[in-house]
Amino acid sequence: MWTCLGNLIGRRAPEPLSTGSRWILVPLGNPGGEYVDTRHNLGRLMIQRWMSSRRCQPERVRALETGALYDMGPSLLALVPSTYMNHSGKACAEAVAAGLDPARMILLHDDKDLPLGLGRFRLKGGTAGHNGLASIFECLGTQDLARLRLGIGPLRRPLHEFVLGTWTEEEWGRIDALDAPFSRFMELLGEAKSLGGIPGTVNAASFWGEAAPPGNP
Repeated sequence: MWTCLGNLIGRRAPEPLSTGSRWILVPLGNPGGEYVDTRHNLGRLMIQRWMSSRRCQPERVRALETGALYDMGPSLLALVPSTYMNHSGKACAEAVAAGLDPARMILLHDDKDLPLGLGRFRLKGGTAGHNGLASIFECLGTQDLARLRLGIGPLRRPLHEFVLGTWTEEEWGRIDALDAPFSRFMELLGEAKSLGGIPGTVNAASFWGEAAPPGNP
């Protein structure tokens, strides 16, 4: 925790950032064109597809040394790290040091233990072996961060090659089916005053509809 936060003392932004009542989406992934279509970048991919469907371009609010903050509308911000996945916590720590509230953050990340087509919303929890989450938890000193887990399974070993592998044609079909439930999630989040009621809605199998693989709850 102190390694990330302590290094930021003395270089805060001149004007502190304010979260207000908006939620801060943190889509995890690796930077660079070679990673755009990899499984590890599913959180970023779904945000990009959602924006494209709305024909909108987010406005950059603040450039950070390790990422950037974007205005996504009246209820939502997006904090996009510019580092590789296993250093995702640096951008989160920098944003918190600049004034953002970590209690308003929602992490969007791939999950090897869920099948592609399913998502789960949690208010806190462990890393389940995800290096991006591990970096954020270490830098912020807490695991009490909300997150939307987006399945990329079934997992095929070795893990490193699997998460950095590109989508197959059949997987692209499942991603197309994810657009509708992900859009519902974004609408739900944009209208939410608190996160307490979201898990019950989002974690229902019916929420994911046609995106859910047959035979999965």
